[in-house]
Amino acid sequence: MLTDDERSAFLQSIARVRQRAAQVLRQSQGADDTVAFIAQLHRGLDTVAEQARTTGPQPACQAGCAHCCHLRVEATEPEVFHIAQHLRAQPATVQADAISALQRHVATAHASTTRQACSFLVDERCSIYPVRPAACRKAHSLSAQHCAEQSATIPQNLRLLVDAEALMAGTALAYRDQPLPASAHELNAAVLAALKDPTAQARWYQGDAAALMPKDAQN
Repeated sequence: MLTDDERSAFLQSIARVRQRAAQVLRQSQGADDTVAFIAQLHRGLDTVAEQARTTGPQPACQAGCAHCCHLRVEATEPEVFHIAQHLRAQPATVQADAISALQRHVATAHASTTRQACSFLVDERCSIYPVRPAACRKAHSLSAQHCAEQSATIPQNLRLLVDAEALMAGTALAYRDQPLPASAHELNAAVLAALKDPTAQARWYQGDAAALMPKDAQN
């Protein structure tokens, strides 16, 4: 829980991020440039995470630890299109494998009673690590045991969470100010939709909030 002063500071941080981000977005040239801006959010989150590791309790997360990669992950439209652009730049076989994995994940998501691995988890490593969404960048745990046991609560660094949430919320609001949709979508289904529909990004840039919905769901 935040104190009243902490909550006030949190809201002020969101407002500052929103203002700065909106200024940059207003100067963006086209859809690709607007999508690319999301990398600034990601760099900010990486900085926040590094500062937390330097000054706060050490996270238990290590390379190859992938418990959080079996949880539902959400990403905003610009993050999804950023990932889709990254995948389209890969060799055709890599892109085809990614689409197949996404299709399997989406097809079994509702029927599965166990936690599903993210489609981008390959050999216990994130295959899209450089463009992974904000939700993954802020994810951490102070106890590997809690993660392994799938505990209902995971001990985390509150400072890291608060700073990360301010960056994420402010950036999302800045996109909406353009106005461009910046809502939470399930990562696997959204990236699949972006890859299968080459018009999705352009429609989003025109303000279409349904750009990442499967076409049959839009009818």
